[in-house]
This record gives sequence, structure tokens and C-alpha cells, in this order.
Amino acid sequence: MNTLDLDTFLVALYTIADDLYKTHFPNKQIQVGPKLIMNDSEIMTLGLCAQWLKWPERKLLMYVEKHWGAYFPHLLSQSEYNRRFNALAERLSYLVPLIRSQITGYCPSYEIMDCVPVPLMKRCRGEKAKLFKREIANIGKGGSDREWYYGVKLALAVRPKGTISGFILSPAKTAERWSAEYMLCHRNNPLRIPTRVDDLPPSHGKKRVGPDGLLWPKEGIGHSNPGLYLTDRGYTGQWWDAHWDTEYKTRVLTPESYSGMEAEKLRPLHSSSRQVIEDVNEHLSDDLGLNRIGARTDKGLLARIAAKLVAFNIGIWLNQIFDRPTFALTTLFNL
Repeated sequence: MNTLDLDTFLVALYTIADDLYKTHFPNKQIQVGPKLIMNDSEIMTLGLCAQWLKWPERKLLMYVEKHWGAYFPHLLSQSEYNRRFNALAERLSYLVPLIRSQITGYCPSYEIMDCVPVPLMKRCRGEKAKLFKREIANIGKGGSDREWYYGVKLALAVRPKGTISGFILSPAKTAERWSAEYMLCHRNNPLRIPTRVDDLPPSHGKKRVGPDGLLWPKEGIGHSNPGLYLTDRGYTGQWWDAHWDTEYKTRVLTPESYSGMEAEKLRPLHSSSRQVIEDVNEHLSDDLGLNRIGARTDKGLLARIAAKLVAFNIGIWLNQIFDRPTFALTTLFNL
């Protein structure tokens, strides 16, 4: 298995980032601060490289100054770099589904959808948190153990080969079905307004609960809609199934969707087909530090999550180019 040295990896990463940026954001450098001594492609390259290294900004910039001065002769201060990197949040989000479309391969007939908990700080007593507004992050349950955490919920749409085709963020308390509704609605028609809680049918006296805050960013949702998604039990609901089928011509299958004689055969097949998204979640957490975001602002939060997803898709792309195993992210380069 081929392993790149760090300099070769850096050059390959910069080439991909620069080509994509100049193609899709031509002559649109984001100006933050008095001087533009580093271009956006350079900022993006360092930000993506930091995801694999799992280094804080200070350590990254110290390493760059010492070892990569020839590549980055006009290095910014840490505060300037942070501002520039955070300003690229929406563009990084846009690149997540875009990079997926650049990777060669077959066009699948389905995708897998799941929600991943992204904790932002340890939860202590009480329900109040001052780090983010409630429409961005709050306390909810998530993960296979359904533990309480403070943070956001990351909804992912993943191709069978492992590439991420789109994502959306919501507060931790928001139900998975609302993330699916926003993603399917905008993939069907970007100008359409998603279903509101008032649009739902009566619930036999129970209060209907809608999204518990923002569902964002639209730039990361993507446009591909294969018409079939495999999900877990969090997306179960007869009304939702009929709504997605009728309004968006899309079927969302959960383990409860199968019945009759074939259910015993189809449910294990459903579970095995969804295994790829479990692998994606594991690599995002272990290899790219999704469980250690370290953001303090809304822009910083989005920039760091989007950068990890971009880095993940680029990692799969590079593995394909160099004929390596799909998820061999930790052995892409030697440090």
C-alpha cells in the first residue's frame, strides 16, 4: 500500500483545493482584515491538513513556519488565520457534495442517511449553556448508547462506497425526521419551503414538536437525490413515509418498513447495507476528530465540521487515485 510523504500529500491537497476553489469561486477571494497576503486556497489547504493532523491552530502554524516556509512565505498570525478560516465556512460546506461528484464510480440507486452526535462541551448540572445560542446547540440524546450531550446533530447522506453526498446541522434535541425533511425538500427543489410543525396531522392530543432550532447550512445539503434512502428507527413514521413518497418521490426505509414473509431476510440485508455509514462515523470521529471540535463561534463550528467532511471526501479521493483502501485515512502520509 502506497504511503505519501507529508510534502507530497501537502502538494496534492493544495492542487485539489486550489483547482476546486478557482473553478467554483473564481475571482471571489474573501477579504477579512486589512491585508490579503495569503489566498483562500492556502488558508483552506492548511485548514484541511489540520484535520488529519488533529493539531490546534497554534501548533499547526508553528510547524508551517518551521518546515513549510517555502510553500507559505507569507504566514498569518493565529488570530488572522482563524478569522480567514472561519470566513470560508459556507464555501467549505459547498465543497462537501461537490467533491463527492468529482470522484469516479457508479451512480448508486440508494444512499444511507444517519445522524451523528457532535458534542461541543461536557454536560454538567442544569439545562443552560452560554457557549452557543439555543437555536444552534442544546442538550439532547444521541449515539448508539443514547447518552445525553450538549452540542449539535450532524445528519449525513452517504453513498454505498463511503463518500459523503450531503450534510445538515441541527441542535441536539431536534428529531432526525426534521433533518431528513429539510434535506429531501431542498434536494427535490431548493426553492421549496420544508414542512412546518403546523402542517402535521393531529396527534390524538399530543403536542407536535418541530425543529428545536436552525437546520443549516443549505450549501452542504447537495443536489443528488437517488429516490431511496436506508435509515435507522429514528426516521420511522407512517405519515412521514407517505409525505416523502408523495411530495418528493423518495422512499425512506427503516427496519420497520419490511413486513410479511420476506422481513426476516430483508432486515439483515438492510442492516448490512447501512454498515458503511457506521464506518464513516467511526473514521470521522477517530481519524479526523469530529468528537473534538473546539469551536467557540457559529462560523467556527461550521468551518471545522465542514472541513472534516471535505477532508474525509478528499481522503477517499486520494485513496482512489493512489489505488489504496477506501478508508485508509490514517496511513495517507508519513509525518
